[in-house]
Amino acid sequence: MNSQKHKPPRIALSFFRWYCNPEFREEIEGDLTERFHYYLEEYGYNKAKWLFAKEVLLLFRPNIIGNIFHLTNKNSIFMTAQNKRLMLILAGVPTLLLIPLIAMQFSTGVDWKILDFTIMGVLLLGTGLLCEFVLRKVKSTKGRLLLCGAALLVFLLIWVELAVGIFC
Repeated sequence: MNSQKHKPPRIALSFFRWYCNPEFREEIEGDLTERFHYYLEEYGYNKAKWLFAKEVLLLFRPNIIGNIFHLTNKNSIFMTAQNKRLMLILAGVPTLLLIPLIAMQFSTGVDWKILDFTIMGVLLLGTGLLCEFVLRKVKSTKGRLLLCGAALLVFLLIWVELAVGIFC
């Protein structure tokens, strides 16, 4: 088998390039590529790409990330507006889930199980991340409003269905 015609999986390589400190990137990427070609000769393409992805994930640790400012804006140590929104979403979901948790301490009317918290967390996080994705990728204001509005409408419909079962 000609190992030169196959390249390492792009997704794993892109993830590696995103998190790896630029000072170490070229050398480590070369080593990873050599290992991929070894796996390719030894096990074939399908297993080689999975082993490559596994090694990329195993490299994800603080000592290789180093200075995290290369993950945001290269010219500034301040977070970009997009990353602030993302942090707000990630912090907002657990904060919103504290409301029913606290209410359960003072009222018998709120009776959530762990599955309820999990489902609502997934719904809130999924909706928030979908809206963030739309805000990053869609350029027109009208498109952003329509797509985020649709995502919120679907979220509300699912929430209502799970809460009181209107549709079934």
